[in-house]
Amino acid sequence: MKKVFNIGVLFFLIFGLFLGVGPTGKASALSYDGSNPYTTECASKSPITYETKYIYKSGVKIGYVQLKGSAYCHTAWGYVKFYNNSPYDGYANVGTYRYEGSSSSSNARTFCNSSGGNGMVNKGETSCYTSQLWDKDPYNSLAVVFVYSSDGKVIAQAQTGRH
Repeated sequence: MKKVFNIGVLFFLIFGLFLGVGPTGKASALSYDGSNPYTTECASKSPITYETKYIYKSGVKIGYVQLKGSAYCHTAWGYVKFYNNSPYDGYANVGTYRYEGSSSSSNARTFCNSSGGNGMVNKGETSCYTSQLWDKDPYNSLAVVFVYSSDGKVIAQAQTGRH
């Protein structure tokens, strides 16, 4: 009986260690959706730039859009940077779209002007970023920037691939 008890205690200890010892502070599925990548510190924990695409307006390179992420937090977010200050409010917005596997339809999206982002690119500004989305397999994400005319029409856009 003592041998069975000892095996039981040993099993409990080993099983307990596997469950109890894990990466603390890491994201669990979808827990970071809609959160700010900078206030959660994901932007500084194993940062990744998955892809950069240049933005062209009338054949002139005006900036770039990036799909950024954190390997530590398993998240992705969009970021845009223009080479010159925006001439008016509502100049640009980035969308980050999350897909499940090879699905052709997005199951989540967020923008610079969504909660957790820092707002659209307005007059005098050069950048914005979206809130983050969980991006661990089977999920993958992409970023799209939309540049608007002063009357709200899309005049330029660029899109990263899905990563």
